[in-house]
Amino acid sequence: SDLVKYAILSHRWLNEGEPTYEGMNAGTAAGPGREKLDAFCQRACECGMEFAWSDTCCIDKSSSTELDESIRSMFRWYENSTICIVHLAQSETIWDIKRDEWIRRGWTLQELLAPHKIKFFNARWMPMTDDENDKAPGTELDGSDDILRVLEEATNIPCDVLTSDLGKYPMRVDERMTWAAGRETTRVEGRAYSLMGIFNVKEETAHSAGSSRLSCRR
Repeated sequence: SDLVKYAILSHRWLNEGEPTYEGMNAGTAAGPGREKLDAFCQRACECGMEFAWSDTCCIDKSSSTELDESIRSMFRWYENSTICIVHLAQSETIWDIKRDEWIRRGWTLQELLAPHKIKFFNARWMPMTDDENDKAPGTELDGSDDILRVLEEATNIPCDVLTSDLGKYPMRVDERMTWAAGRETTRVEGRAYSLMGIFNVKEETAHSAGSSRLSCRR
């Protein structure tokens, strides 16, 4: 975005203890989730960002209207970000990505394809490459394309798609469905919601107040 430059977080939610909108406002957020958020904000600052957005605490999930709008806007928010910071809690090296649960998440698909700039960090929040943008194609001589090759093998998404503007890539529905095959979401409807941006679908989401907290757990 030319108006507001911000970093956005891609990660796998903890089973419990993620900071919430209410907890951050009340100043009660603590524990591993808050530590992850603080580390993300630190990396965002190091990337020159004044603003950072996380799906854990930047959405008021008690409001069904805000939750609905957030789900429908998620692809655009990742696409408009200046940088997407990916935290791989189960990975130390590039080669661990194939076994990281993050790679199998339903929501990971749009978080991987929508941003123009991505930076991967391992479990200890150390950068996984020396590159500024891990979506930029490298060369075989310097080895900077290793992470793209691993992502291609793990997702079946070609490198030229990973490094290009998805909106300019031909809309082959069957091909995009293969990218989504086998991915996991907390709720069944989450699988559909996570694909809306991939297929440029704009649709009202329908969920009860009781399920809305869960459907946004990504």
